[in-house]
Amino acid sequence: MNSSTSNSSWRFMVRPLLILIFLLSLYHTLTVGKVLPSSEGISIEETNYVKVEKYVYHDSKIDVLLVGSSRTAKLNPQYISDDAQNLGMRGFSSTLGLELVKNTELKPSIVLVEINGTIGLTDEELIKSLFDPLTYYTRLYFPMFRTEYRPVSVFIQAVRNLLEKLNIITLEEIDQARVNPAFREKRIQEEIKEKNQPLSQKRKTNLRQDAKSIKSKIEKIEKSGVRVLLYDVPGDPRLDSTRTFSQERELLRKLFPSDKFEWLPDPPTREWVTSDGIHLISTDAKIFAEFIRDQLKINSSNFSEKEAIIAVDTSIRKNELHGRSLPNDAS
Repeated sequence: MNSSTSNSSWRFMVRPLLILIFLLSLYHTLTVGKVLPSSEGISIEETNYVKVEKYVYHDSKIDVLLVGSSRTAKLNPQYISDDAQNLGMRGFSSTLGLELVKNTELKPSIVLVEINGTIGLTDEELIKSLFDPLTYYTRLYFPMFRTEYRPVSVFIQAVRNLLEKLNIITLEEIDQARVNPAFREKRIQEEIKEKNQPLSQKRKTNLRQDAKSIKSKIEKIEKSGVRVLLYDVPGDPRLDSTRTFSQERELLRKLFPSDKFEWLPDPPTREWVTSDGIHLISTDAKIFAEFIRDQLKINSSNFSEKEAIIAVDTSIRKNELHGRSLPNDAS
């Protein structure tokens, strides 16, 4: 009697375990085979983790990598290069992105670094968790444990993909629908009032410290053969021209002089449209991403030396841009 009961209990325990193992194996197979859509994240935090993990666990050469804040996060890397990736993250900055580049073995050919007042935002705990041996190797060999393959996120991503495929609605249209003109203008005016103050000494000190950290990371990355280029993402011209932003920009240009650091040219002057004064809406983010792509093409090794000189000179004169150009052998 006891033996029969014991066997029955054992079977009762083993069956769910076998079912669980089967389901996990199936899910693992679907993720490895890329049958399931990779989620882009359904929250700010999750989107950041997805970006970070996609970079840390990437297994193919990245042509161009963007690192920066939420301003950079708005740029679609596919408008720059088929082999580009974006590590712009909401709530963080280039400091975090450069730390990830420094700690990974397979590095990109070019790293575009956003330089503005956000450069000090980082997360040391996130870095530690990513490179913890147990966490790292579990996610490396079993993609189903990565943030991008959380079941709920995968389901929502599948619905998004279907809506776009059927041309019912695009992510750009969703982005545009979120913009309330009245709220946007009110927000911009509030920001202009706040930012029309001189830069405090404390703020200047913090920027110098943050710049020192960025410089150290850039130096280490460049020693591994990576070409590093600096840039800033435009915002609403009225906000960009405020006293605070102007002084921040002037100080950072001195801290990262063009005779020691490679800067992308500033984009042509235009009325950049944002959702809040700082973050470009999708259409303008596309325009800026394409501007970056064109600058990289101008300096591509596909040009002869003479053609490259003429192209760069024409571009600078036409748009009255400044900053050191890419070397002719930039990829």
